[in-house]
Formats: sequence, structure tokens, C-alpha cells
Amino acid sequence: MAGLALLALAGCGVPASVIQSRHWDLNEMMRETANEQLLLNIVRLRYDETPYFLQIGSVTTSFSAGANAGAQATLPDGAPNVFGASAGVTYAETPTVTWGLPDSRELLGRLHAPMGADQLTVLTQSGLDPATVLRVGVKKVNRLRNLEFDLKRGIYEPESHGAFIEMLGLLEVLLREGVVDLSYGVYSNAAGGKIPMSKIDTRAMAEALPSGMQFMTRDNPNVFEPLKLSKPLFLRFAARSNADPRALRLRDLLDLDPTRQSFAIIDTGGSGTEQLLSESGRQSRVLDDTAPLREIVVNNRSVMEVLRFASAYVAVPSGDLAAGVVRRRSAPSGGAWLTVEAADAPPADAWLAVERDGSWFYIRANDLDTRLSFTVLNAIFASVVGEVPGAKPLLTLPVR
Repeated sequence: MAGLALLALAGCGVPASVIQSRHWDLNEMMRETANEQLLLNIVRLRYDETPYFLQIGSVTTSFSAGANAGAQATLPDGAPNVFGASAGVTYAETPTVTWGLPDSRELLGRLHAPMGADQLTVLTQSGLDPATVLRVGVKKVNRLRNLEFDLKRGIYEPESHGAFIEMLGLLEVLLREGVVDLSYGVYSNAAGGKIPMSKIDTRAMAEALPSGMQFMTRDNPNVFEPLKLSKPLFLRFAARSNADPRALRLRDLLDLDPTRQSFAIIDTGGSGTEQLLSESGRQSRVLDDTAPLREIVVNNRSVMEVLRFASAYVAVPSGDLAAGVVRRRSAPSGGAWLTVEAADAPPADAWLAVERDGSWFYIRANDLDTRLSFTVLNAIFASVVGEVPGAKPLLTLPVR
């Protein structure tokens, strides 16, 4: 009988169910760690501290199985011999996480550079509410200004902010009803003056293609015009929008050219018109209150601006305010999109919580609006900053 037990143990291994269970545990640990790091840095910015980010370089784990077996015999007087066998199997796992220190210049460049329009509009096509994405990431759309942030004053409200919010509300409703839609299309910007064919090295045409540059002819087949091609998102108006007062109001708020039905959503750097006007020293169309606009030109926040903006919605303990270690800032009233609360002890109803200097900062589990806004923040950070290449290993830790 003992021989049978030993034979059974000889082929023992780690069952797939054990590996699968630990896989999900590690996945949850990485997700929770990333969320906590983002929230902690938002809290740091509320205290005017320097944010700091680490990134996970690698996660490795190894499994092992062990077995033990034994046999015993009982020989009581006047009874048949009794033999018994015992066996056991144990599993062990050793997960290891290596943290990386991102290159500071690369990280700062990604944090402080304004986001491109394409980096924001791609999020509007991923299921996230376009109005929420634009409210968080955009400083200005055409002539409408969003809330802005100042290090000393905190958030302040420009005169056109009310119209900005109205525009976002109309956009949300009209998208839902199909009166307007968002669709990617090809967009060309003038990249220079016209060039006679005799002055062009045709080899340059092929070499320019990978960078999105093409040489096109219009009226004269012997004269080429260099164009920079891109594929931005377009806001398109349906035919029935011409009789819809809400769509007409949206056009009015954005100062859109009434003769056009489709408008590219681009940043200032992607607008050939704005670039040429700036280079020539002429008046920008966006800054000319009388000029109808043929584009939707957005000025975006940087990721750092987005995080500072979010930090204004972090509540702080009254003791820190009394001690003067944090500025007295109040977020705008009405329609708060993010609420981070403070507590003296670990909160029981937290969806996400971090500890800083003895205080706990958290998002309530039932605050669904804040959870959605935090998801948008996370998506913006991941899509713009992401994993910084060339990060050097900093610390390797076993995970319990």
C-alpha cells in the first residue's frame, strides 16, 4: 500500500488551476499598484510636492511542487497486521517584481508637453465619453476656454467657460441622437510654397512618403505643392442638422463656417492655416472674433496640467490647513467631476486609497462619477506617458 502512495506522488506537479489563480492575483496587484501611484502623485501635487513615478520593469514567478509520503504498521496482540500509508503535496510560488526608474528627461518631456489632438480624440473612440475626455484634457476649443489652473490661485474660470460647458453638453446630446458624428478622415496641410516640376528631385517624393509628406498638383500639372497628410478625427454634421436649433447653436458656439458640414479636430501645430498665419505675422483666425472657422482647433493641457487640475479636487485635513503646510484652494462649485476625500484612518468604504504622512486619501466605492473620471485620467496618462523606454532597474522585490 505504501508503494502505491509513493508511486502516485512520483508524478506530482503544479495543477493548472493553481497557476491560473495566481496569475489573476498578480494581474490585480499590478493594476492596484498603478492606480495607487497615480492617486498618490495627485495628492502630492495638492501639497505642491514633486510627483514621482516608477514603472514595473518585469514580473517573473516560479512554481514548485513538493511531496511527502510515509508508511506505518500496527501489530496489536491477537489481531491481523494493520498497515497504513500517508501522503501530502505542497505547492510554492516565488513571484518577483522589478521596478524601473524612467529616464528623467524623457519622462519630463512626456509629462510637460501639450497633448496632441490625436492623443485625446483616440480616447473618444474607445468608449469613453467624448465630452468627459475633452473636459479633462482640453484648455481651449476654437474661441471657448475651459477651466484653467494657476499654481498659486488654483483653478479659475474664464469668461467663456459657461459656453464651453454648453458646447460639450450639446455635443454629447447630438452625438447620441446621430445629428453629428465623429469619424477619421484624411486631412492635408500646406507644407510650403508651390514648386515647378523642373525644380523637384523626384526621388525626394518617395523618401517623403514615410513622414506623411506628398507632392500634389492642382490646376497646373507641372507645378507641385507639398502637403503634409494626417488622419485626424472629423466632426461631421448630418443633413438634418441644418434644421436642428441645437446643431445651429453648436455651430454658433464654435464659430464654424456655415458653408461646411465637416470639420477636422486638430491642435494648433496641426493646422496649416494657423501655422502659416503665425509665421507670416498675420492675425490668427482663432483670435479674430469675426472670422468663421473651417477647423476645430484645440489647445490641450499637458499631462502635468491635467494632474494639477485634478489635485484641486483633493480634500485635505483641517490640521494641515491650520498648520499652513498646504494652500487653501477651493474647487469650482457645481458639477465636480472628481472627489478625493481625506481621513485619519484607513477608510472602510474606499474603492482606492493611499496613505501620506499619516493621513488617508481615498475615492469612495459608490462614487461612480469620480471612478469614471479617474479612469479617464488613467487612460490619458497611459496613452501619453506610458512606459518610458530605457528605464533602468531600480529595485527587485519578492511579492507575498
